[in-house]
Amino acid sequence: MKLKKLLALLLAMVLCFSVAACSQSTSDTGTDTSAPSTDDTQNTEEDTSETADAPADSGVEPYLGITIFDYSNNFVGYIRNGIDYYIDELGGMEYLMVDGENNQATQTERIDTMISRGVNVLAVNPVDSSAGETIVAKAKEADIPVVFFNRMPPIEVLNSYDKCWYVGLDSVTEGALQADLLNEAWTNDQATWDVNGDGVLQYVLVMGTPGHSDAEDRANGFHDRLAELGTPVEELASEYANWSTADANEVVETWIGRYGNQIEMVVCSNDAMALGAVEALRSNGLITDTSIVPVMGVNALPEVSELISSGVMLGTVLTSPYDSARAIVDLCINAANGEEDVTAGTDWTLEDGKIVRIPETTITVDNVDVAVEHYKTAN
Repeated sequence: MKLKKLLALLLAMVLCFSVAACSQSTSDTGTDTSAPSTDDTQNTEEDTSETADAPADSGVEPYLGITIFDYSNNFVGYIRNGIDYYIDELGGMEYLMVDGENNQATQTERIDTMISRGVNVLAVNPVDSSAGETIVAKAKEADIPVVFFNRMPPIEVLNSYDKCWYVGLDSVTEGALQADLLNEAWTNDQATWDVNGDGVLQYVLVMGTPGHSDAEDRANGFHDRLAELGTPVEELASEYANWSTADANEVVETWIGRYGNQIEMVVCSNDAMALGAVEALRSNGLITDTSIVPVMGVNALPEVSELISSGVMLGTVLTSPYDSARAIVDLCINAANGEEDVTAGTDWTLEDGKIVRIPETTITVDNVDVAVEHYKTAN
């Protein structure tokens, strides 16, 4: 094992890409990094320890190859930390974690390298979900399982390989929960939110990335639920902001110039964009110590929990990164051990035999402590 570790370390230095440890996290340049923020997250390099007990308590030593679409993304940064924490909690195991750098060609090359390094299971957060077919073909050729997460390839791709699964969120439900939150706020306190007194809530919608299934599903779930509830609303505008704080800030700045105080609520399809919206509203005097244009998001990031606690944001939807991390690792361990049921001995259930959905919770000032608790294990 010592010789294996030494060889792995030397190969990592030659290849110059990031790999992950179960107990030590450093950047690609060897500098220690802090918990993820809206701008950056941890990059990690290899270390190994003794094998953890698998959820189903089988005998194969898991050697996980994990790739994140972009280390600078704040939400998946918390999933990364959750993976580190959970593997350590299980007792440790050998694994590599690499950065896709938001470039599918780069990520695909690094998947090839992980396979050549001898991983016996892949966990893939793809840069582009349409690359799923290529990634599955590589896993098939190597005869190793693959667990996709956070960005789901088409269901046909999952079904094309008996050793392929997905861990993710129910984005339609997340959008519907946002609609429920909007409707509840309007119903309970219409006088506060109906600034122009016309009996209709005017809002703008900041969406994710064009063509991204989560972006489309959240928006559709939101619109469909609003229609079902019959909430009196008017959508002034909607625009994609690529899950980005900076892009959302720019989009909302433009809308403020166009609509001004006609905007009575800002709905964002994730919290990173909600943070950008809050910045724009503050800088234009639409969020002050005495009044706010309410903003909502999805993910319940720690920064957003603080804004909800202080009354600056209306709410969000918790998508626990620690639960995601646990499900990813649990499925990988069982898959590496050849378990027929990859959820054996775990808390998870499979939808259509292929998909584990992570449950969501609406977060407001009344239960913001729930979100804070979930993120403690992913810091």
